This record gives sequence, structure tokens and C-alpha cells, in this order.
Amino acid sequence: MAAAAPLLGMVIAGPEFRLNSVMVLKQESVVVHGTYGISIPESVQQIEFGISILTSLKYPKEPPTLFCNDPNLPVGDIDRHIMDDGSACLGVYADIMTRWSLKSGIVNYLEGLVAPFLVWQAYYNAHQKPPSWGERPHFAEGITEFYAELLGMNRHQAVVEFMKLLARKNRPKGHEICPCGSGERIRRCHRELLYNTREKIAWQYVAKDLQAVLRDDRSKY
Repeated sequence: MAAAAPLLGMVIAGPEFRLNSVMVLKQESVVVHGTYGISIPESVQQIEFGISILTSLKYPKEPPTLFCNDPNLPVGDIDRHIMDDGSACLGVYADIMTRWSLKSGIVNYLEGLVAPFLVWQAYYNAHQKPPSWGERPHFAEGITEFYAELLGMNRHQAVVEFMKLLARKNRPKGHEICPCGSGERIRRCHRELLYNTREKIAWQYVAKDLQAVLRDDRSKY
């Protein structure tokens, strides 16, 4: 980490350690904090933001959480994907967890998830509008958009029904009705798509995303 991000430090921080202007630790944790510098592709320009990264007590089984700690990263601005506590929304849970399980570690987290988020923020600061890339809608709509792309579908209701099968611990049976709306049995319809997707994403990750979709009051699913 020191080689990849020399302006970041790692400490064992005690309770009351301040992650940003609004968030303090409640218990001793490992924290990465300081300034993260990123080189812009095809440019000599470099952007720098103050950040804090809080590791989970289950680390490295679970990825850490990014907290914004910079005046150019407005806390509580949902349009900037920054929550009220300054934590950053880096994407859909299943996507983050799948990528983390394949390649964990602080440096990979910085380069694979934090850097794209901060480049997006830098564009927003420079142009006062979001770029055309790297953003999903908020809440349930953004989650279902991710699964729609994964499944190659555009009917959101069908996507949610597929999520319900993907979120099962045990693989759905071939004689069940396919959730695409065709009326066919799974074995005669989207069996390969369903089974192959279950191989790509753990059912536990889908279950958490599905729970978020179903409890979103703005969702019509």
C-alpha cells in the first residue's frame, strides 16, 4: 500500500477517532487515512482527495468501507453517491462482493473501486454535472439495472423474479415455471442463463440485494 499510495497511512485507531467531519469510531479498528492521489489516464494531471477507509472486523472476508474526508466530496449529497455519514456508495453489493472475493486487499480496493469513484467525483467537480459513465440510478432502480445487464434483460419485473431464484440457497428445479413470463418450465426456457448466473454470483449476495429492492418504498416490485 505504501508503494501504491504513499500519502495514505494505516493505523490502529481507537474509539472517537474521526473518519471525517461527521463520523467517529465506536470501537478500535484498523483505518487507512490521508490523501489518495490518482493519475488521470492520457494526462499529466493528478487528482487528490482526502479519504478514510475503515476495515471490517471480518476483514478480509468482507471489503472495507470508504469514507469521504474532503471538502470537495460533499457529505450527504446523494446525487454524488455520498451518504449522510460520508460513506461512499461504490456500487451494487453483489458486484462489489464478487470482485472482492476474486481479488481482495487494500491496494486492489483502492485501484478497482475507490479510484473510479474519485475520478467520477473529479469530473463532477470540474464540470458541475455527472459524467455519462460510471453511474447507476439510486436504490432499487440501480440494483435491478445491474441484474438486468447481468441477465441481458430489460423487463424489471422479470429481473426481480429472477433475483428471487438466484437468491435461493438451493438451485431451482427444472420443472418450476420460468420467471421470464413465457409460461414454460425452467428446463425448457432460461435454465442455462439461470444456472450459469448462479455460478458467477453467490446466492447470499443476491439475497442481500433482493432484500434492499423489496424494502425500498419507491420500488414497485
